[in-house]
Amino acid sequence: MHLKWNNSFNRVLASSVAAFVATTSLYAIPRGPCDPKPEEICCEEPPPGPFAFVFPKDMNLNCPKDFYVHVDGLAFQAKQDGMDFAIRDGNASTAPLTNGTVMGFSGDHSDWDYNPGMRFGVGFYLDHDAWNLDFNWTWLNITNYARANAGSSGATLLPFWLIGDDTASNQYTGTNANAVWKASYNTLDIRLAKPYHVSRYLVFNPHFGIRAGWIDQHFSVKYGGVPSNPATVTVHHGENDFWGIGSRAGFDTDWILGKGWCLFGNVAASLLFGKFEIDQQLSIPGDPDTGFTVNYDFYQNVPNMEIVLGIGWGSYFDKDRCYAGLKLAYEFHEWFDQLNMRRFWDGSSTYTNDVVSRGNLTLNGFSLKLQLDI
Repeated sequence: MHLKWNNSFNRVLASSVAAFVATTSLYAIPRGPCDPKPEEICCEEPPPGPFAFVFPKDMNLNCPKDFYVHVDGLAFQAKQDGMDFAIRDGNASTAPLTNGTVMGFSGDHSDWDYNPGMRFGVGFYLDHDAWNLDFNWTWLNITNYARANAGSSGATLLPFWLIGDDTASNQYTGTNANAVWKASYNTLDIRLAKPYHVSRYLVFNPHFGIRAGWIDQHFSVKYGGVPSNPATVTVHHGENDFWGIGSRAGFDTDWILGKGWCLFGNVAASLLFGKFEIDQQLSIPGDPDTGFTVNYDFYQNVPNMEIVLGIGWGSYFDKDRCYAGLKLAYEFHEWFDQLNMRRFWDGSSTYTNDVVSRGNLTLNGFSLKLQLDI
């Protein structure tokens, strides 16, 4: 009985070994030219990595001094709500207003010229967790001109910045108007930031700090019917000055493409506590008892926001001890409730008036930044 069991076990073992050898021999013995090829099994390549993440940005400079400086050239188009100054009445001889057309800076985008500006900055990397501290000053000079004409006989311009009357043409029978808008724009930003990699090709740079701003505006409109007669020319002068200081926060991103190229997108917002100083003056020739002088000062919280999108390229030099980068961007800046001059629309003793509504100041345009890291 014992012998029979051993013989059975040996036969089973021999059969298993033969099956195993036959199976593995398909791969151990080279196939002949006529043998069928086995079905190929495609496996996806494993994803790259693992990589470290949330590590400080490193410029990979030799003997770094942890210092950087940049200068930007700006070409911005400035726009502001409430800059209309007349309505063209196509049939001024009769009431009501017909074929009315609003005239002014807001009437045509071509009235908003591109204005030059500069931005300067300097920064340092701190030993504490690779934070960086930097200072940025932005300056922009804004100058825009606009004009309006009645365009046809029998038409007139109804002024926005003169004291009104029951019938506008009784107060003013002009056929042309000219306006000038000048502004000086300055901001000073101090920020503390922490640039770090969230992956090998994406850098985040959250930041917060302080913003101070000064925006001084001059807006004048000259209404005239007969240019050769100064007595028919009336000029409204207005000063709209603002200064403020407050907090600013946001984050910058660098999307690294390789070979020195990158895309970037930045966003920031500020809230400033500041003061407006409004001065307006109007005197009508030949009528010294008509006109006004308004001084209007008040304090207000003013928000503003900005978005920057662009592309950049950089390279090392001087044995990798310095890095120079060039960035081209398109920027959007919005300052809320900036124009606060008052309009008059009733010539009665009450002088009915109100602040221009939706007086937002908008800046958009191009910037070219040259930065040096050492």
